[in-house]
Amino acid sequence: MPRNRRLMTLRLLALSACAVAVFLALPGLKRANLKAEAKALPAGSMQDAQASQASPCKGELAAPDALRQTLRRVPKYQRTYVLVVGPNAQANVTSPTSPALPNLAIEIDDEPSSVAIAEDLHLTNVRRVPLTEQSPAQALIDLGAGKTDAAILWGPLAGVGLLDLSLDDKVSVFSVDRPKDAPAPFNAEPQTQPDACAAAATDLLDSFGVLPAELLVPVNIRSLLNTPTPVFSMDNARLGGIAFQQICSRCHGPNAVWDKTLAPVNLLFSIRRFQYIGFKYIVMNGRPTKGMPPLRGTVSEEQIALIFQYLQARSKNLITVTASAK
Repeated sequence: MPRNRRLMTLRLLALSACAVAVFLALPGLKRANLKAEAKALPAGSMQDAQASQASPCKGELAAPDALRQTLRRVPKYQRTYVLVVGPNAQANVTSPTSPALPNLAIEIDDEPSSVAIAEDLHLTNVRRVPLTEQSPAQALIDLGAGKTDAAILWGPLAGVGLLDLSLDDKVSVFSVDRPKDAPAPFNAEPQTQPDACAAAATDLLDSFGVLPAELLVPVNIRSLLNTPTPVFSMDNARLGGIAFQQICSRCHGPNAVWDKTLAPVNLLFSIRRFQYIGFKYIVMNGRPTKGMPPLRGTVSEEQIALIFQYLQARSKNLITVTASAK
């Protein structure tokens, strides 16, 4: 028995020694495997992985044709100009009406809309820089280099430029002034085709709380008096259903099925007493006392007309929804 006990003890010690040796060897094996995997990666894989994280707007400012197309695909801000405040002035300028603003060193593009905005804001220390397709964002370049305190630019160009120059986390951005035309080199009919850079620029402006310039100017009901009522058609009503789902359903319920926990108005009843002019006025100006925000600048006149026809069709049961769709 003593001999057997000694043999068992020796075996246990040997097994323990093997286990310790394997445990100690694991880090080295792991490092060796990692090195082997790294060697197995194709050349440039690490750079490619990093590039996939880059902004979709990288290089846009240096590609005039691509930039022109991208800027047309930011329809929400086509008539909006913004004030971009750099790190030197952020503490003193928290809005476009801050008392410190008039004395800042500000660069603007040398084009009519930017010049008019600078005059409206009573800015006294303004430097104009040329705006061309070959040099579309000099004001942002100088701001990033610390040469100025702020810049005024057309909204879509500011969004793309901030992302391309990696300044988006170093500045503050505010809406300024009323709707104005885009700069001449980029003044073209807006487009809605998908574009990764345009979507990123729109998201960036949204994240800063930039409002489309149209939202800064309430619509006067008198300006709508000559608006013709859309000629109803079922094709338009069906298209209006798509627009309603995208724009209105979050507050007014999917398929306009009223949910009293959402908006307080049952549209399928209220649409029966609305004239088109009144409906359009409410959509554009909102109803602040009832919690409805203004939608001017974010919804087109064509979409308003289509949604109106959709609600007419739904209220008359010309378009019905199944119980599961409700």
